[in-house]
Amino acid sequence: DVIAADIDGKNPRQLTTTPGYDAECAYSADGKSIVFTSNRTGDPDLYIMNADGSNQRRITRTRGYDGGPFFSPDGKRIIFRADRHRNDLLQIFVMNADGSGERQLTSHSDTVNWAPYWLPGGQSIVFTTSLHGHFNYEVYLLNIETGAQRRVTFSKGFDGLPVISPDGRKMMWTSQRAGSSQIFIADFKMPAGY
Repeated sequence: DVIAADIDGKNPRQLTTTPGYDAECAYSADGKSIVFTSNRTGDPDLYIMNADGSNQRRITRTRGYDGGPFFSPDGKRIIFRADRHRNDLLQIFVMNADGSGERQLTSHSDTVNWAPYWLPGGQSIVFTTSLHGHFNYEVYLLNIETGAQRRVTFSKGFDGLPVISPDGRKMMWTSQRAGSSQIFIADFKMPAGY
C-alpha cells in the first residue's frame, strides 16, 4: 500500500487499502496529487489520487505492466514505463495527466528502456537503457518532442535510476562502477537542443 509520512518518517498515514500491489508512487510538484501503480484489477495500471488518498482514479487500461510514473514539472503530463508489446521488454511512454494522448517514446526491438525522470523544463527526460547490452545499462537523455537522444554515462556494468535536481544542475544515479551498487552524484549540464 501507499503510505505518506512527514519528512522525518513520523505521522504515517495509509492512503491505499485495496488488496494487492499499490506502489511506485510520486507526488506532483504542487504536492496536491500522487500517481502510482496498482494491480487492483488484476493488471498493473496507473492511478492518480489526491494527496490525502481520496478520489483514486485509473488512467491507463492497456494490458501489460504500467509503472514507474512521474509527473512533469508543470503537472500536466506523466512519464512512465510499460511492457505493452512483450513481457519485461519495458519501453517509455508519455501521456497527459488525465490519461489521454498517450505516446510511446522508445521502441528498440530487444532493448529495455525504463526509469524515466523529467528534467526541469519538461521537454526532456533521463532514462535507463540496455542499448549497449543487458550487462551494461547506461543513462541516456531524450528530448521527448524531437526524439533526439544522447548518452550520459560511459562505464561498464549498471548505470541507471537517474534523477535530476530541481534546478537541473545535478544528476544522482545508481552505478556498479565501483563493484557493488552505489549511489553517485555529479554535475549535470544540459546540452543544446534538450
